[in-house]
Amino acid sequence: MRMFRSTNPVMGRMQPGTMGGTSDYPATIGTFSVKLLLLTGVLISFAAFSFFNLVNTGNLTGGIVTLIATPIIAFISVIVAMRNPGLAPYFAFIYAMTQGIFMGAISGVYELSFGDGIVSTALMATIGVFFAMGFLYTSGLVKVTSRFRRVMFTLLLGLFFSSLVLLILSLFGALGGLSLGFLLFISAISSVVAALYLLIDFDNVSNLIASGADRQYEWVFALSLMVTLVWLYIELLRLIAILSRRRN
Repeated sequence: MRMFRSTNPVMGRMQPGTMGGTSDYPATIGTFSVKLLLLTGVLISFAAFSFFNLVNTGNLTGGIVTLIATPIIAFISVIVAMRNPGLAPYFAFIYAMTQGIFMGAISGVYELSFGDGIVSTALMATIGVFFAMGFLYTSGLVKVTSRFRRVMFTLLLGLFFSSLVLLILSLFGALGGLSLGFLLFISAISSVVAALYLLIDFDNVSNLIASGADRQYEWVFALSLMVTLVWLYIELLRLIAILSRRRN
């Protein structure tokens, strides 16, 4: 069976043959969609609670501990789900809850800092990009080839090391001289790469269903797609914030 490999944190270590052959309960687009919708509903619910709590009260439940602990728990949940698909349903929901809390808090900070409905704009942009990428994939206008995956992996590595350098510079207060134009360029590239990674996730799901693999892997692939969507949303939120600063 063809390997479903991408550099999405969930799928990066899936190996050939780990999903077995045909199953008595094969994955389908319908059952996969239900799982994705369930996880999305949980994430949005927890994000909304965290967001409105911060915006309305000015305080984040749990304070700085929440901002530190939730992404760590979410990351661990992704790793566990990736390594043990049998546990994926449980840890996928843990990821959705903790990442939702973190996203809501970050969104609240951006909303309080920039206003102007920046969060709703980022949400609508994320939904729009999701459907646009879905159209490009299903229509065949963009093909997810092995070369496409290699190029995307290279871009991701470049973004990772660029972000690491920027983080180190920020710790030493060396970002003050950077122009908004440069930050806008980095954010725009990151948003484009995140959007294109949706195509890889769509292709992974398509290959999963075509292989006749068991439905338990739908949780893994639904989590994979959610990780990409969260990444895309955060990048778009940052991009819109930078554009707002340029206008002001």
